[in-house]
Amino acid sequence: MTTKTLKTFLTRDGIRLEVLGAVPENPKACLIVWPCMGGAVQMYRVPVDKFTAHGCACILYNPRGHGHSEGEMEIQAMSNDLEEIIQACVPSETPLVMVAHSAGANAGLQFAARYRPPEQFVLIAPVLDSRESLFSMYQRKTISEFIDILCTYTRDDTLPRMVLADEKWLDVEVWKSNGYRQMLDEVPARIHLGAFLENLFLPGHNAFKELEKFAGRTRIFITEDDTWYPVATTRGLADRFGIPIETLAEAQNHFFAGAWERVWGEVLRLICSLATARSR
Repeated sequence: MTTKTLKTFLTRDGIRLEVLGAVPENPKACLIVWPCMGGAVQMYRVPVDKFTAHGCACILYNPRGHGHSEGEMEIQAMSNDLEEIIQACVPSETPLVMVAHSAGANAGLQFAARYRPPEQFVLIAPVLDSRESLFSMYQRKTISEFIDILCTYTRDDTLPRMVLADEKWLDVEVWKSNGYRQMLDEVPARIHLGAFLENLFLPGHNAFKELEKFAGRTRIFITEDDTWYPVATTRGLADRFGIPIETLAEAQNHFFAGAWERVWGEVLRLICSLATARSR
């Protein structure tokens, strides 16, 4: 059986993306991994060999502006890119299983509503409303975690830290009247910081409707105390929509440190059960 190894993908509009993984010939299923905002799939240590040994393709997707991928972080463009990647790499009859972390869960649900829905979602510490996430982080005084990640995109973080010092910038009128988009876009950085903040948080992205739409094919894993998104919101939505939700004791934080081995074991069992069911 031949297996194609993935490293990069060139989009139709000329953006080079870092897309890792492997696609066996005639895969039984395809695992798609969508990372957290500003993260990279390498941090999850996906055991690709274990999945391909079971005939499962793996597409480890670093969207625009993530990892070594070029481009700006914009959800519609990211969704377009993933659809292009899937069409190029995976047979149309292959069932998809998407594992998406944090804000990647929000983006992944939006992708599914517009394009080809995965047969199963596994959402890890999902951030289902981008504005609720930041307001919660300001209230809990954990916003530095978000700001620190954003500031890795620039060597001069003085202006971003000043603007994001409190939640006032999240008011659309304050944002516009101060010209924050133009000011932040002029900061030398790997991405346009102003455009990123405006696109993702003003007015923001809420995936509650998409979560409800795909509830029957979704399961959620959370950590006991999430500094990025209110656990109460996630639990409430899971209860309302009848979605299985489990707290993993191994998960030390929002980034699921200590729990990824458990996650991949659960995902592999899920994929094997899907393959068995389809073969009957």
